[in-house]
Amino acid sequence: MATAKATNISSHEKLKKAYHLAGEAAHDTADQVKSRAKSSAKAGRKRAEDAVEKAEDSIKKHPLISVGCAFLAGWAISKLMK
Repeated sequence: MATAKATNISSHEKLKKAYHLAGEAAHDTADQVKSRAKSSAKAGRKRAEDAVEKAEDSIKKHPLISVGCAFLAGWAISKLMK
């Protein structure tokens, strides 16, 4: 009987260790996913800011063309909506 108890305790300890290791692995994976998501969000934000900056520079360099393009786009959309 003593060996059966020792085996049960050993099995119980192994199960606790496995559960603990699985929890650590899940936590590490969640941290990695979180880090990648933050990195991707930063990269996307940077690309969007660069695109806005380029558009602003283009509008400042060519204001009449920008107004003309906006007018034509609005006119075309209004014709398509009728």
